[in-house]
Amino acid sequence: MPATVTTSKIRVNVKLNNGTTATGATKTVSVSLGNLNKDAFDADKAISIVSLLSPVLDKSIVTVEKVETSTVSQ
Repeated sequence: MPATVTTSKIRVNVKLNNGTTATGATKTVSVSLGNLNKDAFDADKAISIVSLLSPVLDKSIVTVEKVETSTVSQ
């Protein structure tokens, strides 16, 4: 019997540039868009929202992450 994956939660985190470390690595700070409807999630819409928010953010956007919480069962 194959395993089943069930998504229970999706959220989007925006990683913002928070300077660099002494070794030159980029430091980031995370801003969450909160939990999103797992059945209606649309990556293009999430990017559109982040793009619209970018002018009011004090820091530049490094990455946008989709964080999915799932259970695996058999």
